Amino acid sequence: MSRVLRQDWILLRRDLILHRRALVAVALIHAAFQVYFVIRVNHPTLWLVFTCIYVSFLTVMPLNREDRFGTLAWSCTLPVSRADLVRGYYLTAWALLVGSFVVALGLAAFVPGSKLSALMFLSPDRLLLAAGITTFLIALLLPFTIRFGFMGVVLVLAVLQIVGALTLMVGVTTGRMGNVESAVGGAIRALAAGITALRHMLSTPVFRLALLAALVLVNWISYRFASAILRRRDL
Repeated sequence: MSRVLRQDWILLRRDLILHRRALVAVALIHAAFQVYFVIRVNHPTLWLVFTCIYVSFLTVMPLNREDRFGTLAWSCTLPVSRADLVRGYYLTAWALLVGSFVVALGLAAFVPGSKLSALMFLSPDRLLLAAGITTFLIALLLPFTIRFGFMGVVLVLAVLQIVGALTLMVGVTTGRMGNVESAVGGAIRALAAGITALRHMLSTPVFRLALLAALVLVNWISYRFASAILRRRDL
């Protein structure tokens, strides 16, 4: 276990060293965006959702740079397995995400004129909401980015847009847009109702632990999928 932790730390440091200049630029852009955002937005949940989406897309930057400069093949010559590299990518992604989120919370708390405060987001339920949004996006983005590079991000965005456009087109052409909206809303309500029912069945600590375990499981499945992709990728 100590060897694995040391290896993960080395891989994390490697990514931070290789991409430190780009990370500084990204951090400045992120800070500027957050300064504007916390002054303009006074709805905590809205800020939380958009901030989670924004920082989740920042996590694929190291992988995109490796794809741009063609260094992934060289990384695979290091004395580590491809699964180790993928684990390092996930560790780097979560480190970037947590760091970006802490910066956002700090700006929300200390920027003059901010309509938000860090205490609004430190409740377990809001932290779990943030973890759920970021887990879903990272679990979706990283495997596609490992397989297709920057085009993986474009592919994810394109698929989401195509699904949305097709749904809108079907609703408009059939004249049943209300039915489409009802179906989407019904699916969301069903999911929310299922989570609410589970919460009522379990005590609050057990429910939170179960939800956290589910998020860990999603990350593990995504990691295994990404490892299988990189293992079969011809570099």
